[in-house]
Amino acid sequence: MLISRISLRLLSSEELIGDPFPDACVQLAFGPTRPSDQADAVVVPEPVRLTPADLVRLRVESGLALGEIRAEMQRAEIAWRQQLSRWYRDGRLAAEARAPDISLLQRVLDGLRNPGPVTT
Repeated sequence: MLISRISLRLLSSEELIGDPFPDACVQLAFGPTRPSDQADAVVVPEPVRLTPADLVRLRVESGLALGEIRAEMQRAEIAWRQQLSRWYRDGRLAAEARAPDISLLQRVLDGLRNPGPVTT
């Protein structure tokens, strides 16, 4: 996906003469985007006009939304680390509790005492 550039521009007083909405004096423009994975499908969205108060509200609300996303990501990471820790602990306990295979230990000891051809 193509990363869109965003630009802000304060409209000049000459551009606002005769405009029905002169309070919307901030222009928010987006660069070209690719709505799909096709290389030749590029869309250039129309610019949006906002009031300065709308721009501040957009900034505050987007900051709050990003904060919620970060907090949720951190909660998910903490839960994942706790689960990983439980899996590690359970695996370690299972390995420690397993009764040793006496015949395998005997073959290893015999092999260490009598180096020679290996038998299975």
